[in-house]
Amino acid sequence: MYAILYNYVDVITQPLVVIEKQMYVVVNHGPIRHVPGVGFVFTCLFGSSFGLCISLLSTQFFYRYLAVCRPKSLAYLEGHQFLLIFAPALFVSVTWFFFCFFGLDMTPEKQEMLKIPFMEYYGEDSKTMSYVSGLFWSYDKNGIAHWNTKDCVGSLGLAALMIICCSTIVVCAVKTYNKMNDASNSLSDRTKELNRQLFITLSLQTLLPFMLMYGPVGLLFLFPLFQVNIDFLSSSAAASTAIYPAVEPLIAIFCIKTFRRSLFCYKNLGKISSAAVSTVRSG
Repeated sequence: MYAILYNYVDVITQPLVVIEKQMYVVVNHGPIRHVPGVGFVFTCLFGSSFGLCISLLSTQFFYRYLAVCRPKSLAYLEGHQFLLIFAPALFVSVTWFFFCFFGLDMTPEKQEMLKIPFMEYYGEDSKTMSYVSGLFWSYDKNGIAHWNTKDCVGSLGLAALMIICCSTIVVCAVKTYNKMNDASNSLSDRTKELNRQLFITLSLQTLLPFMLMYGPVGLLFLFPLFQVNIDFLSSSAAASTAIYPAVEPLIAIFCIKTFRRSLFCYKNLGKISSAAVSTVRSG
């Protein structure tokens, strides 16, 4: 359900990432980019959906930790109480939206800085486009730099949310791995093999979000501080984030033998059924 909503928001906003000097920008390049207010809100919603994505991933690892390391705790999550485990993810998503809406809004100064880049890259007027941006500092008439408190607080807030989710994943993954590894000595050969497959799956599922989500988005916050612009990062950050929900399930499907066999047996069954139908028709 979440992946469907995420894809709808992604299609509506069609986000693009731009790094311009000491500013990072997430541009709404969708059909509502010229609608005042609405385009900006949907860009914030895209950020909120990204926050929901990384927080749900943390929730998944936390639930695994409870199931493996503290199974008795699952008694508190029975029935309707199971929904409580999603409360932190919802909080992160809502908080992400407000950081974007109030801390990374559009200003005349940002519009002026983006006038040339938007015209060169997209053939668009920066004053009519919708985007979310963080401008870390500005220059006064004397050329002296001054930190933009609101933008810095918004950016630090988003970075803090990412660090919390990232830390949750790492801690839960390490503790789950250690618990499963310690218990492997008392398990049967079949269970050991299943644990080995789960180890591989867990490792890859821990590594993948760092490659596709935390890494690109984290660098998006970091590079403008040094006024570094890497075109590849700008073009790939939004794309790598968008494909993560589709790639993540493939790890379990191909790393766990039972899932893999079910997939290929189903394909072979389809081939056999087609061949049987052809034989009956020809007979």
